[in-house]
Amino acid sequence: MFNVLDQLPQEELKDLKVQIKKYVTTMGGINPFLTLLETIRNTSPHPLTSKKTVLEFQSGLMKWNKQIYRDNLIMLSIRMNARTENSANLMPMLEDKTYKNVSNMLRSLSPLTITVALGLESSEVLFKTKAFRIIDKNTTELEPLFEILFFTPMITAKKLVNLAFEE
Repeated sequence: MFNVLDQLPQEELKDLKVQIKKYVTTMGGINPFLTLLETIRNTSPHPLTSKKTVLEFQSGLMKWNKQIYRDNLIMLSIRMNARTENSANLMPMLEDKTYKNVSNMLRSLSPLTITVALGLESSEVLFKTKAFRIIDKNTTELEPLFEILFFTPMITAKKLVNLAFEE
């Protein structure tokens, strides 16, 4: 398995750093953003499997528009681990035995949108992100910000945040 920093082309990494800097600044700084990431990491079971589709953190709310079942989250994790340095594609080849299951999982999760809002009334939306980039019917990639929020190890997320503020 490789991390999000290794898989992105330089131009996309530059855009991601700009996006992260914007979101971190909007949230009020590095600490509130990292607190959100820590809250996500420390929530058990995984927050995306919550029936409430809401996660409260120190300075606001994170909401998503669709409940995710544990089986789909496990399958997504397996597909994330199956990615290689040459291909970030989550969709297996058509001949693969898991093609139908993975295809159904991605179709089920594709409308997933994450919204982060300031305050408990969620009146001020700080940012939104989709879960996937659907490039064509055979190519689906994770949205880098979604991966950073929910799956990237904290050390990598901190490194990326620090990189965003170095320039």
